[in-house]
Amino acid sequence: MTLLTVWPDDQPGHVLLRTEDTGAIVAELGRVGAGFARFPVGEGGSEGDLSARYRGLVESRVGEGCSVDVVTGEPGLVERLGDGAEDRFFVRGAAVWYLHAGREVHAVLCEAGDVLTVPAGVRHWHDGGPDLVTVRVRRPGGAEAGGSGVVRALVPGEFPGFEELVAERVGGSVLSG
Repeated sequence: MTLLTVWPDDQPGHVLLRTEDTGAIVAELGRVGAGFARFPVGEGGSEGDLSARYRGLVESRVGEGCSVDVVTGEPGLVERLGDGAEDRFFVRGAAVWYLHAGREVHAVLCEAGDVLTVPAGVRHWHDGGPDLVTVRVRRPGGAEAGGSGVVRALVPGEFPGFEELVAERVGGSVLSG
C-alpha cells in the first residue's frame, strides 16, 4: 500500500500528514501540482515485454517531444530539478519519491502498480530498493508548478529514508493529520 508522509522542509522530525488513503494522497499531491494513480500490475519480463505491456498506459501520457524508457536500480539521493514533468509507472519493487514543493517535503512510498507524476519546477529525489523497475515518461519543459519555489537547499539524508518509512508502514503506525 502506498504511503504519503509530509514534513515542513526545515523540520524533518515533525510529521504534518501520514496517510495510506488513496483519496487523501491524490488530493494532497494535487495541491502541489503532482499526480498519483494506480494501474494493473502484471508479471515481470524483459525491457521489451514491459514496454509492450504498459504501452497503452504510457501512450496515454505521451505527447510531442516526450521520451520513454525503462529504468532499473537507479540511484537518486541527490535533490534535483527536472526541466519538464515526469511520470513514473512503478512496475516492480518499491521506492520513496520526495517532492520538495514550496516549504514542504512530500515523501511518496510507491510500489508496483503506482503512477507518480512529478511536475516541472518541483525539486525531488528518491530512495529505494535494488529491485526497482519503473517506466519513465519525460515531458519537455513547461511552466513551473505553483508554489514550488525552493527556500533552502535540502540534504536528502535529513529526512527518513526508504527503510525507515517502510518499517513505519509495516508497523501499522499510520497517523493522519
